[in-house]
Amino acid sequence: MSRHIVTCGLLTLTLIACSGADDDGVGGDNGSGTGGVDGVGGQVGTGGGFATGGAATGGTFSTGGTGGGDTCTNIRPTGTEWDEATCAQWASETDECNSAWMIDNHYCDESCGRCTSGGGDGSGGADGSGGTDGTGGSGTSPTTCNEANLEQCSTYKVGEHCGLTYEIWTDSTAGCMTNTANGFMATWTNAQGNYLARKGVRPGSTSPIVTYSADYNPNGNSYLAVYGWTQNPLVEYYIVESWGSWRPPGDQAEMLGTVTSDGGTYDIYRSERVNQPSIEGNKTFYQYWSVRQSKRTSGTITVAQHFDAWEAYGLSMGTFYEVSMVVEGYYSSGNANVSVSFQ
Repeated sequence: MSRHIVTCGLLTLTLIACSGADDDGVGGDNGSGTGGVDGVGGQVGTGGGFATGGAATGGTFSTGGTGGGDTCTNIRPTGTEWDEATCAQWASETDECNSAWMIDNHYCDESCGRCTSGGGDGSGGADGSGGTDGTGGSGTSPTTCNEANLEQCSTYKVGEHCGLTYEIWTDSTAGCMTNTANGFMATWTNAQGNYLARKGVRPGSTSPIVTYSADYNPNGNSYLAVYGWTQNPLVEYYIVESWGSWRPPGDQAEMLGTVTSDGGTYDIYRSERVNQPSIEGNKTFYQYWSVRQSKRTSGTITVAQHFDAWEAYGLSMGTFYEVSMVVEGYYSSGNANVSVSFQ
């Protein structure tokens, strides 16, 4: 039929009394933008990303081998009525491969036959044959990345670099991020309003262990965090490692307790966003927070321990959309150089 459509380690939990109303999130009363949308009421951010076992750029590595030609990506379309579809389905079940909106955004380039990802000659090894489509899962960082640094400046841009999905989003003027072999660099000013630069695995899962190190220099309101979304229920979540002049999520959020993980204690909160931008357009949804009691800018984050703690306090998680490392600024300025890996 043709389609046409334009968590787990040991937990130490401390229950405390719940009080207070929901908070507006980043920036206090004003609230934060959420990433993954093209402005208020904008398009849904991409759900595509390399899963473990997903497509291999340049084929399989052989000893001494070199990748051949330009990178061939297979980014699936988003913001459609068929966001769950893979590139293979778009290619085989629709007539959209030759449509301008697909070609201009480089959606499903490989599946649509616009490029190939064969490997180059290997010294002592076989030629790379290209990877097969991944089946989902937590996704991991590649062991080696030979891709050049990639700078992107936009109010909204999503893509793939070194086997991870990156996204930049602002609610004002265009901001920039630079993808590096080890992670990403972020630079923002007050002019960008709410600014998010992130890189991670999509769709993600409860299992990633995030190892990171950041040269993080905020001036004003900003976060350094593991960040992401789930769907059904729609939830935006943060595991905050460091922040700027204001500790999130603010006094109006509901504090539920604490969790001890990876050598630190985190306060757990829930806040609500009413008719605000999300990966599904403007919606009302909850934000879940784990905020470290003392700042740090390097270490390991066992995300499953936070997800388990949230569940223990009745904060239900849905189907994972992403697990990313984010640098967020809210009408502030600063810069960060982040190295990050996912296992």
